[in-house]
Amino acid sequence: MTFSGRKIKSSREDIIFEVITNILLVVACLIVLYPLYFIIIASISNPDYVIAGKLSLYPIDVTFSGYRKIFKFKNLMNGYKNSFFYAIVGGALSATLTLFAAYPLSKHDFSGRKPFTIFLLITMFFQGGMIPLYIVVNKLGLRNTPYVLLIVNGIQVWNLLVTRSYFKTNHIESLSEAAEIDGCSHFGYFFKILLPISKPIIITMLLFYAVWQWNDFFRAMIYLDKPDFQPLQIVLKELLATAQVSSAIYDLMEDQEALTEMLRAAEQMKYGVIVIATLPMMVVYLIMQEYFVQGITMGSIKG
Repeated sequence: MTFSGRKIKSSREDIIFEVITNILLVVACLIVLYPLYFIIIASISNPDYVIAGKLSLYPIDVTFSGYRKIFKFKNLMNGYKNSFFYAIVGGALSATLTLFAAYPLSKHDFSGRKPFTIFLLITMFFQGGMIPLYIVVNKLGLRNTPYVLLIVNGIQVWNLLVTRSYFKTNHIESLSEAAEIDGCSHFGYFFKILLPISKPIIITMLLFYAVWQWNDFFRAMIYLDKPDFQPLQIVLKELLATAQVSSAIYDLMEDQEALTEMLRAAEQMKYGVIVIATLPMMVVYLIMQEYFVQGITMGSIKG
């Protein structure tokens, strides 16, 4: 153990505590990571071993036939394109709206700060409901358009409160007053001073909203019937449903050899679909994790 650059001799109790803590952390990591690891190796293993339950620590008889069948699905690339559009454009739009809304709520001299905050908090617990929202969306002509998910998923109140807390922590009143003395407007201070020192929370909000848009299945299922605008989650659901239906009629067919192959492919595609749906966001998290941790930590210090 070190303190101010000097080594301090650890007591026996400290060593035991550290060892137990490390063991528990390793066990927790294994519990979290193993299901994901199993899905990956199952997606590239011979489906016969997966169905028989013989797969555990490493892939057996590696094959990528499941992925080849998945990528032959005609709507897959269109679903990927739509999901990236919703994640990038929707994430940027939602993060921008959140930043603009959080800034005035973080200022002590804003008279409407408390009423607006209370109003936003109420919406976290009491909402209008799915049917009224559907009617509004339909009346506005947004149903079956690529803009419906961008608008309906506009702002999450929790993300707004985290951003407001971050601004309250980093918004130094003396710095704001100095900027005003120099003739800097609120917009000038926001864009030229506050945002440049708020990169962690900006990236965190972009990541939060991008993942939210990427994983959005329920709203897309309700508002989007046209395949041209459906995200990847809907496409993969249809692909998986098709494979399951093919397996369900297994006993009704005569060509048992062909249907056995169909059943094997359905089992393998099930795991491949999960990998395809989660891999892009996992890569983004790994790249942005430094800013993500910093933004969340500093955004939760001050309420």
